[in-house]
Amino acid sequence: MAKATTTNGSARTASTGSDYMDNSATGNDIQKQLSVLQKDVSELTRIMGEYGRAQGESLKESASRKAHELRDEADARFRRGEAQARDAYMQAETAVRDNPAAAMGIAAGLGFLVGLITARR
Repeated sequence: MAKATTTNGSARTASTGSDYMDNSATGNDIQKQLSVLQKDVSELTRIMGEYGRAQGESLKESASRKAHELRDEADARFRRGEAQARDAYMQAETAVRDNPAAAMGIAAGLGFLVGLITARR
């Protein structure tokens, strides 16, 4: 191999015909490295796919649990609202039984107001 000196004094190798064999060996090394890299990328792709599926399953389970929690909470609120409506009905029924005349007067007054409002339309 021929060596040349640069302006700063460092040695530099000049390419000759014998370097062709070194470049060929380097080409084979590059092919091997590319093959290894391709396998690594393939493995990473497979791992990322598995990770994505696992995350999807985890999120699906989490969403399902949250939906069940919200459904249970909605059912509980519905039952509380139903119980409150029943209590209000019982209180109104008790008030009507205790004061039938006042209840009739209130009902007649409300009927009169509804009649006035609907008659103006």
